[in-house]
Amino acid sequence: MKKIMSFALLLAFLAISPWQITAADGASGEEPKVLILYHAEEQTQKEEVPLLDMLVGHFSGDITIQSIEEAAAEYVKGDYTHVIYFGLGRRQLTEEELFIVDQYDEVKKMFIGNYFEYFKEAPELRINDYRTIDGVIGDGKVFDLKEEKDMMLINGIGQMDILYEGQATDGTYPLIFKNGNLYYVAANSITGRISDIVGESLFNFFDEEKSQPKKLIRLEDIHPRSDPVLVKQVGDYLAERNIPYAVTVVPVYTNPETGQRIHLSQAIELVDVLKEMQKNGASLIQHGYLHQYREDETGEGFEYWDVENDRPIFQSNTDEVKLREDFATDEEYEDFVRNVGLPYEQEYIYESIVNGVYEMTAEGLYPIAFEAPHYSMSQTGYKELSKYFTTYVGQIQISDRTYDGTFVPLYESTPASLHGMKVIPETMGYIDPENDKAVDEMIEQADYAAQFSDSYLAFFYHPYLGIEKFDEVMTKLEKYDQYEWVDLKEMDHKTEVDGMVVETADGDINVSRPMSVLVAQTTKDLWWASIPLAIFLLIAVAAIAQKFRKRKTDGEFWGKQ
Repeated sequence: MKKIMSFALLLAFLAISPWQITAADGASGEEPKVLILYHAEEQTQKEEVPLLDMLVGHFSGDITIQSIEEAAAEYVKGDYTHVIYFGLGRRQLTEEELFIVDQYDEVKKMFIGNYFEYFKEAPELRINDYRTIDGVIGDGKVFDLKEEKDMMLINGIGQMDILYEGQATDGTYPLIFKNGNLYYVAANSITGRISDIVGESLFNFFDEEKSQPKKLIRLEDIHPRSDPVLVKQVGDYLAERNIPYAVTVVPVYTNPETGQRIHLSQAIELVDVLKEMQKNGASLIQHGYLHQYREDETGEGFEYWDVENDRPIFQSNTDEVKLREDFATDEEYEDFVRNVGLPYEQEYIYESIVNGVYEMTAEGLYPIAFEAPHYSMSQTGYKELSKYFTTYVGQIQISDRTYDGTFVPLYESTPASLHGMKVIPETMGYIDPENDKAVDEMIEQADYAAQFSDSYLAFFYHPYLGIEKFDEVMTKLEKYDQYEWVDLKEMDHKTEVDGMVVETADGDINVSRPMSVLVAQTTKDLWWASIPLAIFLLIAVAAIAQKFRKRKTDGEFWGKQ
């Protein structure tokens, strides 16, 4: 009996021991598992969902996105920690659709947009009216929206915590508010700067600590015809000030008039400059392969989007273009896209990536991330790209309907739409030589971004503009000297193409190559040894031939005796 009692006491002790506490602590530190349920009736409405995906991607890489109709049809409850309902449509939700959200009664929830007042967590909330706002107040700051946006006036908020208020001509009204674990956003669209406000509120929603902004420079569109002197000037300027930076490289320049291609291997002086920059702290980014699809000049053209027809790269640039009107039915066109267009696009992207990585690494230049020319690429393209790169830099094209629409949050993000890739944002724009106010506009964007947590003050610069204009930007950015410059190599990145692997960790770049590539590149690197080797072989062959002729002559002589 005593043994049984002792065993029971041991079990009780283990049940409340630090083992259990440790497990609980570990569980609380796990990455949030997020479900985004959206209600949208039109394609243009659905294009707001990627914006929310990218905002949430800063806080979790485990995101599931479903239309509320799909979720209601499946009727399956998942083990999510956070649920977000995004109401974009005008149709009243069905009881089944309401239940899909209501069943998650023990997790944090956020309601955005239309019809959230019908969920069981909001029995007292009612839309009373609408207002047009042009600013938002919160966190002791005033955010200028730069445009007018609509918001809903909600009755029944009572004693809820108001996080942000919208500014209308007749006063301020609750825009984002919470009641315990339930959050509400009284706006039926998150385009424009409203998205940044929603993004900031997610720090509260996910209980995430806020960090100060950071800065990032990217030197853009460096290709084999770039002036190495101008590129070196900017690189030296940054190296002297111990400022890390990124450089986007286009491996091939194509002459638009002759079609002649110039490769990095033919730009020896430029390659030497880039290798020196890489040695002195620059992080290299592959910026496409040709930076053109049709006959535009390298650096000007699109590469992963057929901009003339505003669609993905479904055919060779020399093929006769086939559009929807060339097919009798939607089914025939969809069959063409599925069986011809998409396979061509995937192969096209794969070849450009492989060629680009191999040509850069053959010159000792190691890309650790990717950026699509003009930020334009289809959703299929991003999926294909994610097979080879873990990091994307710049902005993201949000739909396949048109290239004319990009977005990126103010902070890093790993959204579901990028299939595991992390996007590092560009938030300030660039200097347009035809815009006299370009620098001031960039600094204005920096002032805005600096108001937000974990944000990037990130811009790109074309070295062909000269060092004076660059110095002007850098001097005006000195007002933000308290923020650190980002060294991309200090982060974890991985580029992997057909056995070629480029990885970063703690500021170092590690490269591994398959044997076939190693032999080919070593042979290329040691080309100078081929000259004396060839001379040696010629001398050896000549000496052997001479001895052979001598022996033959001696034999003939003795044969005659």
